[in-house]
Amino acid sequence: MLHLKTSWDSQHALDIEHIQQFFAPFRHAKLGVACVRHDGSFIVVNDQFARDVACDLEDLAGQSLLPAPDDIDYKPALARRDALFNGQIESYQVQREIRCVGKLPLLASLAVSAIEKDQRVLGAVVVLTDIKRDEKQRLELKKLSYAVENSGSAVLITDPAGRIEYLNPRFSEMTGYSQAELLGKTPSVLRSEMTADEVYRDLWKSVLSNKSWRGALINRKKDGSLYWAYQSIAPITDEKGALVNIVSVSDDISRIKEKEQQMEALAYFDPLTSLGNRRSFRDRLERLIHTPAVEGLSALLLLDLDHFKKVNDTIGHDAGDELLIAIANRLVFCTNDQCSVYRLGGDEFTVLVESAPNRQALEKLAQDVISLLAQPVTIGPQEVMVTVSLGITLIHSDGDDASGLLKNADLAMYDAKHLGRNTYSFFRPQMDIEAKRAISLELDLRHAIDHQELELVFQPLVDLKSGEIKGIEALCRWEHPIEGAISPEEFIPKAEDTGLIYSLERWVIHEACAQLRILHAAGFPNVQVFINISKRHFEGDALLETLDSALSETQLNAQLVSLEVTEGLMLRNADAVLATMKKVKQRGVRLAIDDFGTGFSSLSYLRQMPVDIVKIDRSFIQDLPNDAENMVITSTVIAMAEKLGLIPLAEGIELPEQQSFLQDNRCYMGQGYLYSHPLPMPELVRLLCRNNGQFISQTAAG
Repeated sequence: MLHLKTSWDSQHALDIEHIQQFFAPFRHAKLGVACVRHDGSFIVVNDQFARDVACDLEDLAGQSLLPAPDDIDYKPALARRDALFNGQIESYQVQREIRCVGKLPLLASLAVSAIEKDQRVLGAVVVLTDIKRDEKQRLELKKLSYAVENSGSAVLITDPAGRIEYLNPRFSEMTGYSQAELLGKTPSVLRSEMTADEVYRDLWKSVLSNKSWRGALINRKKDGSLYWAYQSIAPITDEKGALVNIVSVSDDISRIKEKEQQMEALAYFDPLTSLGNRRSFRDRLERLIHTPAVEGLSALLLLDLDHFKKVNDTIGHDAGDELLIAIANRLVFCTNDQCSVYRLGGDEFTVLVESAPNRQALEKLAQDVISLLAQPVTIGPQEVMVTVSLGITLIHSDGDDASGLLKNADLAMYDAKHLGRNTYSFFRPQMDIEAKRAISLELDLRHAIDHQELELVFQPLVDLKSGEIKGIEALCRWEHPIEGAISPEEFIPKAEDTGLIYSLERWVIHEACAQLRILHAAGFPNVQVFINISKRHFEGDALLETLDSALSETQLNAQLVSLEVTEGLMLRNADAVLATMKKVKQRGVRLAIDDFGTGFSSLSYLRQMPVDIVKIDRSFIQDLPNDAENMVITSTVIAMAEKLGLIPLAEGIELPEQQSFLQDNRCYMGQGYLYSHPLPMPELVRLLCRNNGQFISQTAAG
């Protein structure tokens, strides 16, 4: 506020004091306000007035609001002033330019009113409005009004009591109510009773505290239908902080909420089967774990379809999905209200049993599930049959940790698979020990292969007529530094399961060829080596690369190397396997079928395979010559091999009588403890040197 010194005499001091008291409420007004004398000179002005006219105290001192005497508006201005000060009028309004020295003129609207005391006019109060600014504000207000009227959001304005004073067209469109139907009413007409009361309490608490509120409400339209509204509600207060109006801006977010519900369904339910998914399963399992144990048993059943990949590959993925849906429906059908069924993913399902009276009830449930799922499923024109392996773990009894329980059920399920599939198994603590040992075994085996801690032993293959050594079979042995000797029947399958078989067999091929060179150098140059090869090694070119490398390094005659394969080799990727076998033969390497008669036997496959030797499994030899059935099988295999132009070779010969039977049936090659146990190469060389490469005399053979 600017105070201007005056030259009034002391008799007017009381009048000036009255004018200042009158002016006091306007000191901080946002409008420009000034008090002037009869001659138009300033008594006092507020800060806004000074800002509007761009004049400071010195600029305004000595100036008058009256136009200059030569101005065309001078006389009319004097007439209005005199009428005001003479009491003829109380106020007037005029537009004119106000110009301070050295400043740009301001086009202003002046509202002039008399300041009276004791029926005397002491001065005039002038309220100044910048016309251009006022016009700009009116334009801004017009734009704002247009924006509100045409907004895509619904706008509602109420008085402090909540009575509706304004709603825009979008609000009517969204709710179905016209302006005439809502004016004077409260927004409670939209209330659906679907929004919790505490939400409304929080809303009003915020508004009455002069704070904005944002949130979602479920409202009801005029036609009774519900919709979700996201609302921003803000209070409008005056300069004293009193509530004047309430403004609500809202949008219909029903579609967004529908999408959220769909997303939530996807988050907790399997879209294919409509069963609960892994997340839903974990949530329910956690609740069961934290529910105190009561009478009865709570259990987790984990199911995995047997050989589902083969089924899927055979009937196609779409039909596979139909099968999974059928399985899900059957699981729901054979469970009761104490069970909940979930699909974890792929062909894995779980059943959570909240309460079963005893273990027998769980066994009955498992049997019912296995029996029902084993029934044929009609998919299109064909019937599909699938079995299931099921693992069971008891909640609380076997553990109180979700991940641990799921692991327990997984171990039990794999135990069921090892039992032959299409059965169930309960978790036992020993399974966890075995699983940890399997992991440890894999790590140790990897280390043993990488650091060449394995060794080869060799069992002689003997000419049954002459007793002369014809070949050696390379057998891998592992002496574990802590556990001692680990059987090949344990670590070879582990190598196949983990893919370590490739690096293991690379080492075996190189080492067997190198050891054979030692035997040749010891005076037995015609002995050949037999090496067992996994069927997985025949599905690519890695075997061929290893053979080429080993033969090149050792300079061995390829015809002195034979690879032993199982008869089920061609059950998978037959074309690729056959192509690899032919490439092996092209290198001069011979092929032998190992353990013939114990696996999948197919004369068609046998005829296609470019093999040279058929090794008769020891299980047919061990009861000779006293087991009539094995005598028939063995003699038939020998005859078949002879007809196909293959060399029969018997495994597991332990008795002279067995050798005699084989010779009588025209099998002249064999191996077994009758001749020698598998030996390290140094011991084998000493043995062969000691007996001149023969294990039985020709006389004994005869």
